[in-house]
Amino acid sequence: MPDRDAEVIVVGAGPAGSTVAARLADAGHRVLLLDKASFPRHKACSDYVSPAGEPILAELGVLDEIAAAGASRMPGMAVHAPNGSRFLAHFAGVESGRAAIGLRRWELDRILLDRARAAGATVVERAHVRDMVREGDRVAGVVATIDGTREALRAPLVIGADGHNSVVARALELDVAWRWPRKTGLATHYRLVSGLDRCGEMHVGHGAYAGLALLEDGLVNLTAVVPTDALKARPGSLEDALASAIASLPGVAAKLEGAERVGTIRGVGPMGRRARRVAGDGWLLVGDAASFLDPFVGEGVHDALLSARLAAPVASAALRADDTSARALDAYRLARRRAFTAKHSVSWIVQGFVNAPPLMNYVTDRLDEREGLGLTLSGVLGNLRPATQALSPIYLARLLRP
Repeated sequence: MPDRDAEVIVVGAGPAGSTVAARLADAGHRVLLLDKASFPRHKACSDYVSPAGEPILAELGVLDEIAAAGASRMPGMAVHAPNGSRFLAHFAGVESGRAAIGLRRWELDRILLDRARAAGATVVERAHVRDMVREGDRVAGVVATIDGTREALRAPLVIGADGHNSVVARALELDVAWRWPRKTGLATHYRLVSGLDRCGEMHVGHGAYAGLALLEDGLVNLTAVVPTDALKARPGSLEDALASAIASLPGVAAKLEGAERVGTIRGVGPMGRRARRVAGDGWLLVGDAASFLDPFVGEGVHDALLSARLAAPVASAALRADDTSARALDAYRLARRRAFTAKHSVSWIVQGFVNAPPLMNYVTDRLDEREGLGLTLSGVLGNLRPATQALSPIYLARLLRP
């Protein structure tokens, strides 16, 4: 391919980008993986991989390295309602041995990026993608600044995996922000957090909620989610905003009593957006670049891994057929719809509960009292059971009846 720099250019080396790059390189394709950062690097995230992410990581052959990095395994997630009632999303109760993984993105992303390199992908760090190269209506590469030099890199397929502020999606004028819910996440790490069992925790309050996830080396991730408009309007620093959110959640404040914050506070927002399309002539979007909805129980990394798994075989077949048209890549859109539509509907329902404290109190009590309903939702939240089970009218009626 004398006129091409690669068969496929992947923009973004987070979990989605490194995973799709590794899978395509494993299949024998020439992959160029670009990221604006220098790795390892910190990332605003809950540092949490839901239980169904583990098999995808196993397929990549990185579980031993993840374990060696000290990753925690959380067999459940305890959800605390504003009135203090509690429901345990018990993943191990759904399937024996199942657990969520807690590991800083500093470690996880490095492991996945090394896996892509080992597969044969060419990785270029500190590569700032600015725009797309176009041939008529199709994408034919990217324009990037590397080591201070602006250059055009060409490939028959570009995969945007550059997160919820995706340059690829914006360059193609695909980015759409949800009007509701307008939320911003504030993420940081603590040591010496008291009162945590082996499970993670979610605490819902009036206007804010926060998650606690056990990580490696005694670290705990705290991610507080607050209304974007209120955050913009309030005076003071991010430290002040985080302190206010913690103070509004007594269960979180008690666990952080005497704890030591490690590192800075990183913000991520808006926590709701999507792309109008996820595939077109010469391009695909994976991970948060395709869609991002405040996941509440931290499903973003799993969704990134799964979307990469769905995209790779479609992309590989298109490259082998020398046809990266929208028609050839449409199988990816269909696969995403089958994989994510029902679960996203559940996520919208959960957002409704979280934003209505009396309803959150009521539902949490019912889930705690009715074990079968709780296990069903645990399986759905952990991506261990089909999301359609929680959307069944019979299930919803059993959940909501007094």
